[in-house]
Amino acid sequence: MAGQQASTKTTATVAPQEGNRARVRRLFIEPLTRDGMRFRHGTPPDEQRRRLDQMADDLGYLSDASLTVLAGCMVSKGEGANKVFWPSRVSILGYAEAREPRPLEEVPGLRSWFVSAAGRKAAGIPGRLVAEFGFWKRHKRPPLGDREWDAVNRNAGDYARRVELTRDRQARGVQVDPNDENWLARYDATDAMLRGWLADVDGDA
Repeated sequence: MAGQQASTKTTATVAPQEGNRARVRRLFIEPLTRDGMRFRHGTPPDEQRRRLDQMADDLGYLSDASLTVLAGCMVSKGEGANKVFWPSRVSILGYAEAREPRPLEEVPGLRSWFVSAAGRKAAGIPGRLVAEFGFWKRHKRPPLGDREWDAVNRNAGDYARRVELTRDRQARGVQVDPNDENWLARYDATDAMLRGWLADVDGDA
């Protein structure tokens, strides 16, 4: 009986674990709502719920401290004449990224991009896989439009030439600048990781 009572007491004192959505609501959405942030008149209730859920999912990677700071920042960033309407998703994500960059491994669509036809195409062009990955690191999305793709292709060409030159110097026993050696090691590690993703998909097929 005593053991049962102790077990019951222990169970009663264990608080349920807070979900990530609930954490974002508590630290970001609810404080802003109390301060008067709301959706524009006429926004259907189901659309409001959907957008708040999406907001909670988008910001789930932020630490508690970052969520609190972001809420304090966004209270003055509302839309409309009185600045009381929720800012756009793009605006909120931009401020969140400035406060605490999203870990690259959590960026939606990153891995699926590199194991898709786009990744297979990039794997056949020297320097291209790493150049595209570099773009993703900076922008958290794939290249869009001719201008961005031109920049990726230029970087790919530069990477390919640097790889070729550095490997040639190593093969001939010529002294290589330590910066070039370190760069090549990072390049090879990134390239191997991306090709490993492709190989994993091929193995599952």
